Amino acid sequence: MKSIRDEKCRADLLDRLNKLTPETKAVWGRMSVEQMLSHLVQAHDLPFNSDIPDMSSFFSRTLIKPLVLYVLPMPKEIETSARMDQQREGRKALGFETDKKLVIESVGRVGTLPADHDCSYHPFFGKMSAKDWGLIAHKHMDHHLRQFGV
Repeated sequence: MKSIRDEKCRADLLDRLNKLTPETKAVWGRMSVEQMLSHLVQAHDLPFNSDIPDMSSFFSRTLIKPLVLYVLPMPKEIETSARMDQQREGRKALGFETDKKLVIESVGRVGTLPADHDCSYHPFFGKMSAKDWGLIAHKHMDHHLRQFGV
């Protein structure tokens, strides 16, 4: 499984990220490239400080989480919570270059989490380890980079 904790995987994601421009259009979905970068900054902060309520359930923690982490591809057009949606209550974009720099920094931060780091919960999957966050962060970022054709 690809993980943001793997140095080669991080480098690969960052190479793709660097192909984005302020004019890059989405292949699917309704986010602008700036909103997508802001969304990634917000998502990469979750292992450290989740200010979004824990909406996980027994079902999402025990069945959905392993399927998403290890089996299923991330589906297109899946709706996220209002607090993670940049067109609703999510983190507001600070501009392409600023948020791109923050994504790069956040990739390094999540990617080098110590294995024993006491990570914050995921709003839908509940308690997650550094390994879990590495897997979901890679899958999530890859999903959005593909959304923008890189």
